Order: sequence, then structure tokens, then C-alpha cells
Amino acid sequence: MKNRFIYIFIINAFLLLFLLFSCADTKQEEKEAILNWTNLDLTEDWQTGKTNADGIDPEKLEAAIEKVKALSDFYSIGIVFRGRLVKEVYNVGDSDRKYHVWSVTKSITSALVGQLIDSGELKDEFVTIGELYPGLNDSLKQTINIYQLLTMTSGIKSDDDFADYMSYPNPTDFILARDLDFNPGTWWGYTSAGTHLLSDVFRKISKQPIGKYADEHLFLKIGITDINWISDQQGNHNGGYGINIKLKDMLKFGQLYLQQGKSAGEEIISSGWIKKSTTMVIPFNSDQSWGYGYLWWIRKMNGELIYNALGYGGQYIMVIPNRALVVAVTSSSTAAADYLEDIYDSITNGILSSFSTLND
Repeated sequence: MKNRFIYIFIINAFLLLFLLFSCADTKQEEKEAILNWTNLDLTEDWQTGKTNADGIDPEKLEAAIEKVKALSDFYSIGIVFRGRLVKEVYNVGDSDRKYHVWSVTKSITSALVGQLIDSGELKDEFVTIGELYPGLNDSLKQTINIYQLLTMTSGIKSDDDFADYMSYPNPTDFILARDLDFNPGTWWGYTSAGTHLLSDVFRKISKQPIGKYADEHLFLKIGITDINWISDQQGNHNGGYGINIKLKDMLKFGQLYLQQGKSAGEEIISSGWIKKSTTMVIPFNSDQSWGYGYLWWIRKMNGELIYNALGYGGQYIMVIPNRALVVAVTSSSTAAADYLEDIYDSITNGILSSFSTLND
């Protein structure tokens, strides 16, 4: 009888040790998952995560997702939290569909300009158009610099006649021939034409279309291998809009910014450019809750930074550093204004609050 009790005691002790070590291993795996999101290899497929993982309120998240799915112009949403794909929902299309993300393209153009500066091919963002186009005879336009093109303060004619420049045999000549809306650096005016001029600047310096450079130096570096980007009649890709991209690849671009421009330790974009791009340089209101960076829309909500690549009709890549969170959304390009308010409100007030901050 005594030996039997000893035997049972030993078995229970081993079981207890096994459970303790199993729990320790699980906790270590969770800890490593949290730590490793800062340096993912973005050429690899997304690892999936569970919505009941630490840091997620699953019931709140599901309720927010259902609200988004009920919106008539909603197409798809993907959410990456701490480096794991925790949500991927499609109302229209599927994981193989490439969505036209319109002006989300501008934020990608910003990244590519940063790479050109990082490489030393472009001195900095204060190089002027006059230096790059010595044949330009307009002394005022000669003063326009790359910084002003990045921050929408160049004065180049705004988007009242939206895509007209793409219909011309030489869009750059057309853009530079038009009168300015205001003197460079004195005002803010949203212009896709000005951003397309960045594409031509890029071509002049790199000796290749911006899209070709992007394939080698950006897209392939983060595992984006299937993308379409419309080009003008000169064969140069439109810097203002026109990228068609998969939802999960939108998330990769956002994650690259969250990781301060690195993938598996390799610097794709310098952290200095990431910071410049996502710093509010043009505030839109007195409390600075909304503003503009280098072709990124900057939001500060209750003191929390959210930077956004925004496209016509409700296309979004949102990066929320304090929550290690990236959200990508696609929508119908014919979406009405009230949809844009509803979808953004559903994300910021519903989905975001379902995830804890890094300090929680």
C-alpha cells in the first residue's frame, strides 16, 4: 500500500512538472510572437493568429467586423496584430483579387522617393524642379521642390479636372504648362498631377520608370509579386493613383512602415524617411487631430498616432504603432460620402479599440 502511494505521488509530480513546463513553453512562444513582429521577413506568407489571443477583445472585434460587413460599399478588410494576420474578410472578391486602391498609390510613391534619397541618387527633398528641368522657363515653377510635391504645397493645379493629365501624350509638359493655383509653399492643395510629376522626376534621376524601380527595390523585397500599375503614354507609371494590389500585400506595405522600413533585418526604407513621412507637417485644424505628412494622412486620436494611406472611395492602409496594428480596407470606388464616414468611424472607434496598446 505504501509503495502504491509513493508511485501515485511520483506520477502526479511528473504530471505537474509537465504542465508547468508546457505552460512555460506556451508563454515563451507568446512572448516571442510579441517580440518578433518588429522584424518579420515580409517575403514570407502571413502567419495567422487567433482573435482570442492576448491583447484582443474577440467579442468587440467580431461586433465591429459585422458592422463593417453590413456597409453596402465594403469590399474587404485585413488586420495584422503583432505581426499575425488575425482577420481577412471579403464581401467582394477574394485573396487573389487585385483591388484598385487609387491614391493609396501616393503613399507608395512617397516610399520610393525616400528610397531614391536613401540611395544618394537624389540629394534630398529640397532639390528644385528648376534643377531637374533646366529648360523650364517659368521662374516661379522653377522654385517648386520635392518637399512641396510630397506635402501638396507646390501650387500645381488641383484635381478639379482629376485625370486629364493622363490623357496627354506628355503629361509632364501638360502639368508644367498650366498656371499654378498658388505660389509654391504658401498653401495646401490636393493634386494628383503634382504627385505624377514626382514619377517623372524619378524617371529622370533613376533612368527607369518608377514602377520598374519599385519592383526591384520595394515590392519584391517585401514579397509583393503580383501587382498592376497604370502608366502614361511615355511609359511612366502614375505617381498619383493607379496601383492594383491584393489585400494581403497592402498589409505588407503597412507592416514595412510599422517595422521602421526593415524586413528580416534588411533596410528597405530608412527609419529616418519613415519618421519624416509620417510626421504631421501640414495640420488641418487647430487641435492637430488631422493633417498631412509626405503623401500620408496623419491622424491623432486622443493623442494616439494613426497614419493612413487613403484612396478614393474608401481604400485604406492604416498603421497604428502604439498597438502594433495594421489595417487594410478596400471599397467600391463609387462609395458615397456617408459610407466614407461610416467605414472610418467603424475602424477607429470599433476595430482599433478591440486591440490593446503596447503598454497595456
